[in-house]
Amino acid sequence: MFSFSSFYEKSRNKDILAGLFLISFAVVLNLVFGYFAMVFAFYLSFFKWDYIGKMQFVGLHNYMIVIRDLSRGLHGYPYILAPFYTGLKNILIYTALVVPIQTFLAVVLAAFANQKIKGQQFFKVSYFLPATTSSVIVGLIFIWLFMKTGFINYVLVHVIPGFKPIDWINSPHYLLLAIALVAIWGTSGHFMVSFLAAMQAIPKDMYEAAMLDGAGPIRRFFFITIPMLKPMITYVVVMGLIGALQMFDLAWIMAGSSGGPGGAGYTVALDIYNEAFTRIRPGVAAAKSWFLFAIIFTTTYIFQKKYGRAIR
Repeated sequence: MFSFSSFYEKSRNKDILAGLFLISFAVVLNLVFGYFAMVFAFYLSFFKWDYIGKMQFVGLHNYMIVIRDLSRGLHGYPYILAPFYTGLKNILIYTALVVPIQTFLAVVLAAFANQKIKGQQFFKVSYFLPATTSSVIVGLIFIWLFMKTGFINYVLVHVIPGFKPIDWINSPHYLLLAIALVAIWGTSGHFMVSFLAAMQAIPKDMYEAAMLDGAGPIRRFFFITIPMLKPMITYVVVMGLIGALQMFDLAWIMAGSSGGPGGAGYTVALDIYNEAFTRIRPGVAAAKSWFLFAIIFTTTYIFQKKYGRAIR
């Protein structure tokens, strides 16, 4: 005899099995390349190894190398003798430049995209397009644009009276700024989508009530939109901090593995890569990666602790 309840249970079990099967690939990949890699890196940080021979336990020696590197940098050693310090200094400057500006631009772009104007979809796609473009291609294009005879200098010469062309890529004073500008251009559109979704979730009644009270568009933006966006701002800043502190791709393309002139484009991620695959010291690379993890974790934790009330 047919039983609807038993049929429902069998169908439900099939759905559960199908769901578990579909997510199993992502779970396995995350376990292997995420958690296992993290645990193995911590284990490796206590060993000296060259990928071929036997692993030799050295205790905290690899961490002492990192601390010595930082000490050398503080005492004015050249960046070749203090690569981790140079990378850390550059990445902190880079983060201080990129995160506030990309967050501000993302809010502004989202505000424009949220307006009911003709061609709204075109503007949304245009803003988001840089986020879908390969960072390698973007870096190569901007190397050409930032050349001394490139398009950016051409525009600046015709816009700013008396401006002299800058060799952005080959200058230790402007290389990091050039990388930061490219990152801002490439990431603002990505975070714009997050802010746009948050803006469209704000109840329209709040704007209508403010309009009845005589509040103009500027006052509505600063007294309604911005306060309602605080949870999303916190999220975007945290994600921006994580991405900026471990930046690798643009530095690799625009500055090279050596970090460009004077190590101006050298980052912590580049230094970890060089330790692992150029200097063949995976144990030191693992120790430096855990230092970077500690910096990222501490930075994001402090920010969330200080501004996390906006999320609650």
